[in-house]
Amino acid sequence: MKLKIQFLAILLLPFLVRAQQPDPADSAKRLVDTVLIFSKKNSMYRNKVNWTKLEDSVRIKSSRAKTIKEVIPAIKYLFESLGDHHAFITEGRRYHYGNFPKKKLDTAIYHNLLLKLKEKNTEAVALMLENDYGYLLVPRNNPTRKGDNERLCKALQDSLCKLKPGELKGLILDLRLNSGGNMNPMIAGLAGLLAEGKLGTFMDPVTKTGETWSLRNHGIYSNDDREFEITGTCKGNPALKLVILIGPVTASSGEVTAISFKGRKNTWFIGENTAGYTTANISFQFNNQIGVFLSNSVEADRNGRLYEAFVSPDEFVEGGDNFENLHKDNKIIAALKWLKSKKH
Repeated sequence: MKLKIQFLAILLLPFLVRAQQPDPADSAKRLVDTVLIFSKKNSMYRNKVNWTKLEDSVRIKSSRAKTIKEVIPAIKYLFESLGDHHAFITEGRRYHYGNFPKKKLDTAIYHNLLLKLKEKNTEAVALMLENDYGYLLVPRNNPTRKGDNERLCKALQDSLCKLKPGELKGLILDLRLNSGGNMNPMIAGLAGLLAEGKLGTFMDPVTKTGETWSLRNHGIYSNDDREFEITGTCKGNPALKLVILIGPVTASSGEVTAISFKGRKNTWFIGENTAGYTTANISFQFNNQIGVFLSNSVEADRNGRLYEAFVSPDEFVEGGDNFENLHKDNKIIAALKWLKSKKH
């Protein structure tokens, strides 16, 4: 997930100078006021709602709240009214999303995928398949401590280097289990497969302005801001033939990582539509327990193509996932077929 974090110091200043231990009901009201102001200014859906009616409805739903916890349903209602299924409010370690219909995966078709998801899939898997073709599973990540991003990047770099990309005939990059995390260590860890330059853009559909993410000068950049430094990688191969595997679990930063390869030469996407969290979030921290996250832009690839709903493959292969025996995995079989059909 791409997060743009704002600390609303100016907005909250009048409130912060009050008593050190404010009344809980007052804090609840201030949270509602702050969320409404923040949403009206930043939500990518801000031009699609009647704000007078929506503000009235949110305030009515939160009018009897005596604690911050009691206003969370009203804030969830705001997310639902905006149509923002990627928005959420954190309460300590709890995440509260709006009530949106969730697509259920067919347990027969996706038995192996669902089984694999139950495992704590936090490590990359690198191995050789037949005839100098490599396989690299890029898992989700959850950086929570200082240095986690750097460690995650290095682990992914090491896995890629183990495969010696300069000597491969082709590589299968598996994002099927990648439900998100932080985009920067993922893209940085795979930088050896990408040429320097623009990778994609976060577009504000209201202002039609964008924030570009790119690879250059051994770093990941957001416009001209260096977001992540890339160090100590092996010799890469930006021209290597790649197949990217995606599916219904590929989400958020997993989708950003996939989009970073859209428009790359010698690249083919196999699998199914992704989960549909192709938006970037902007956020603010209300206090040490409460954070609010809203979608404020939609993702576009290096060629300007928008992904407003999900990322689609070039070749659809439904189900047939087999992580225990990759040689019997229908998507792997299709990937090898495509790689072998292309001239070196």
